Amino acid sequence: MGASNLWGVVNLVLIADAFREGYLSLTPDRLRHTNPGPVLCLIILLAMPPFALWAVTYSIKRWKADPLPRPSWNRNPLRWWRDPLQALFVSTCIAAATAIGTAVRQPTFGSVGFWALGVYACFAIGLFVGQILVYRIYRQRIASS
Repeated sequence: MGASNLWGVVNLVLIADAFREGYLSLTPDRLRHTNPGPVLCLIILLAMPPFALWAVTYSIKRWKADPLPRPSWNRNPLRWWRDPLQALFVSTCIAAATAIGTAVRQPTFGSVGFWALGVYACFAIGLFVGQILVYRIYRQRIASS
């Protein structure tokens, strides 16, 4: 198995495990000492797009990651400074999988589980919005293929 195939498998395992963890996160034992709420959701939703922009900007300025390679399924997702679009893409997929895994449990409105789902969804939405901003702002620096 080549390195690119290995990273493809690792990325899929990370996403599948995120779905599983999202589903398991709504068990009563895991929710017992948590207190997610609308304020935390708002903070996460507002913080994720600037984080995505900062990570890519830092990568370009500090690590000279220019041009930025487009993300793919078969690269290492842990190289934030050398390959920020890949890390951002896989992180967004992981956050979305966690939110979907949590939603499968169908938490009731207003419950701790509902706000846990809100937190995971805000991570996913915030990273997605950040990714859109990065692609619009840095479109000239993204490699053509």
